[in-house]
Amino acid sequence: MAGIDAVRRVAERAEEVNHHPDIDIRWRTVTFALVTHAVGGITENDIAMAHDIDAMFGA
Repeated sequence: MAGIDAVRRVAERAEEVNHHPDIDIRWRTVTFALVTHAVGGITENDIAMAHDIDAMFGA
């Protein structure tokens, strides 16, 4: 259930900053993908959210 907790934590942060990753949940892995679809690439918001996710999980 650690993966589901990770999704919940990231979702809460995403709501706070209004920037939502794509989330892929598999049997033993959770992947967060960050891209700003409106511009077709990575923006500062994506990088900031990636840093937030890394900080949550000690990466």
